Amino acid sequence: MSNDNTTPPGHDGDASVEVGSVSPEVLDELSRLFGDEPETVNVTVVEAGEGSGETVTTFVEVVEIIDDSSVPGTSAGKPPTHDDALVLPFRQKPADPSVPSNYGDPLIVIDEEPELADTSTDVDPRFEERRRAWARRDRLKRVRWLKIAGVLAGLFVFLLVIMASPLFAVRSLTFEGNVYTAKPSIEKVRKILKGTSIFTADTTRARSVLLADPWVADVRITTHFPSGVVVEISERVPVVWYVGTDNKARMVDARGHVIDVLEGFPTKYLQVKGTGPAVKAGDVADDAYRAAAQLVLALPDEIRPKVAALDLSPAGELSMVLKGDTLIRFGTPADLQNKLVAVIVLLRRQDPKTIAVIDVSAGDPTVLSR
Repeated sequence: MSNDNTTPPGHDGDASVEVGSVSPEVLDELSRLFGDEPETVNVTVVEAGEGSGETVTTFVEVVEIIDDSSVPGTSAGKPPTHDDALVLPFRQKPADPSVPSNYGDPLIVIDEEPELADTSTDVDPRFEERRRAWARRDRLKRVRWLKIAGVLAGLFVFLLVIMASPLFAVRSLTFEGNVYTAKPSIEKVRKILKGTSIFTADTTRARSVLLADPWVADVRITTHFPSGVVVEISERVPVVWYVGTDNKARMVDARGHVIDVLEGFPTKYLQVKGTGPAVKAGDVADDAYRAAAQLVLALPDEIRPKVAALDLSPAGELSMVLKGDTLIRFGTPADLQNKLVAVIVLLRRQDPKTIAVIDVSAGDPTVLSR
């Protein structure tokens, strides 16, 4: 709508129309709306045009018709002024005559376009508050996890300091079960463990040092709070011995391990007669010597004292010699358990002094009497 002050000819910018100059049709319509004939009508005519030769649109502002006595600031019998009237605007009449207008309510005229709210920038304050709350929770969560990580790191450093503290250093070191274990091995383990913290003591290295000793079968190391360590050594037990090609005695345990190599010949253990390989201490002897050691361990107590020695032939056949010169032939070291059972049953039934040879190499016992 143009804002120029051009007024069409024959019209004033602001005119007051008396009731007598209003058409009867308008008066009838006002009478139907208010029930009575209006006494005074104060009409303001507003005209606007946009240039010469264009259609001029006229807007009419109708003043509410009221009683003179009810208007503040007026006296009875004096018509109210334009400033004292209560004005209700009409709806705005479209500039295009082809567009239908709603004139059902003659008391409302819109003399300017309503301002539309700009919804593009409107933000729900509740959404903004929720967004800030979410951001605050995220920050608090990150801070909480950082605090937890810091506490854990501090505890870890504290534990490291405590574990390395001399308060928990190994001061009491005890060895158990070591009879034939080499003293250099014992001293080496003592140097590894002594003075170190029980939490960081290298028990794995100490155990490997002891297991390298041929006499040691197993090792268990336990720590005792606050500064004690116990080393339990399980040593191998010699069962038989034989003479190697170097004319030195090899002591063998039940699993065939050569425990020690001696210059002299031991008398406490049974000898496997014959000459065997010169195996060094810590290695494993032939299976025949392992079978001989297991055979001796399987002997019952009533027969073991009667055994003088064992013999291993160059062909690998195993024999047993009793103190009464009774010879028991087992043959190859296979199925020794069943063969030994047959020999034990036979010796329990018959006096060994009357038997020269017992042969179980074929499975069934064969007896040769004296």
